[in-house]
Amino acid sequence: MSPRNIRLCIVDRKRHLTIRNNRKLTTTQSFEEVLESVQPMISSILTSLRIYKDYDYYRQVAAIAVWKAWLKADPTKGQLSGYIYSNIKGELLNELIKEKNYLEKIATVDDETLDYFCSEFEREEYNYPQSSNFLESLICQLKQVERSILYLYYVEDLSDQDIANILGFSVAAIKKRRQRIIKKLRNKDFRAEKKQ
Repeated sequence: MSPRNIRLCIVDRKRHLTIRNNRKLTTTQSFEEVLESVQPMISSILTSLRIYKDYDYYRQVAAIAVWKAWLKADPTKGQLSGYIYSNIKGELLNELIKEKNYLEKIATVDDETLDYFCSEFEREEYNYPQSSNFLESLICQLKQVERSILYLYYVEDLSDQDIANILGFSVAAIKKRRQRIIKKLRNKDFRAEKKQ
């Protein structure tokens, strides 16, 4: 066998690794048959995207992507397997981006930090009957634009881009201001007036 033939065999073998039973996919097949045939393709995409955590969840996202592709497929526009591949990869990438954005917005706090905050609120030197009053008094010391940024970000759950559009600032300015606000609230010198 010549080197060129060997290369062609390897390429053909790689193509068929992604579809079980080396059958060409068609829109006339049932969804279950198509999904069963593309299981190796799904595994390959998950591996290429380095998805090892929440594997079953992402496999389900891929199965839904196969279903959407199967419903929308048009045989006149190309092979179903290529359309399914791009649909799976696109949906998985979208889901990974959503997860990344979510993780950037939440802040996990360990037990030690929570204990510290609780002890700060419980200290007698502040003499506050309710921690919500303490928080309100801190928030009242902020400027109106700072309160608006906090409200839009944490209560309305808007992105930095949306807040920037609403308030007429750049995205970088919104991010910087929010960081300064959080720093200001954490600063021990910025506290509500002590009750006499």
